[in-house]
Amino acid sequence: MMANPSTRKNGVPVSEAVSTIISRNYVVLESLKLKIVNYHGLATRIYPEVEELTGKKANLETIVVAIKRFSDRLGDQEFGRMSATLRGSKLNLTGGAVEMTVRGKPAQVRQILQDVVKMEDEFSDTPYVFQLVNSVKIIAEEGDAKLLEKAFRGRYELSLKRSAATITIRLPPSVEKFPGIASFITELLYRNGVSILDAFLSNEDVILTVQEKFGPRAYQVLSEETSG
Repeated sequence: MMANPSTRKNGVPVSEAVSTIISRNYVVLESLKLKIVNYHGLATRIYPEVEELTGKKANLETIVVAIKRFSDRLGDQEFGRMSATLRGSKLNLTGGAVEMTVRGKPAQVRQILQDVVKMEDEFSDTPYVFQLVNSVKIIAEEGDAKLLEKAFRGRYELSLKRSAATITIRLPPSVEKFPGIASFITELLYRNGVSILDAFLSNEDVILTVQEKFGPRAYQVLSEETSG
């Protein structure tokens, strides 16, 4: 399914964590653009998720500042820059995917990762693996997801999103990625009738999961944007 694995490491900056969380919630994103959000209230709400992504105890005021800076970047001029950033990106669409969340105590996360590595020879293709503090996110082909589910069921808490499609966006090496690109993509797809199930930012790629029926439409919209 996917030839190149990507792993999210613990310790991402608060600004990136805030950007990722807001990008997954279109209602919050639009409310920020309209300037009708209480920053402190939103910071309190997303506080646990920020800690999950950063891997450390968060400071509420730091989150508030990150939200405000994110909101300030949502103007038309900044979104124009984001659109230009996507030009020349490489896209890949894969259907028949399953997004699996394997939850465990922080001490168990390392073991979950080791269990995935031990099964490497059994996979038909290499899954994407994202390490968080209390969970591991895995995007895998349906058959590989069944192998993982069989191995993990009863040992860890599992949740699965089936019938998904994955779109990988590899930005040009010359482009410096900045917080906000995921929110731009979220809005772009939403305006074209596509809701994102999840979004991940790795060191090189933006990785999206959508319902499989929306995969071709999402790919078409992004292709038009990246081709300029």
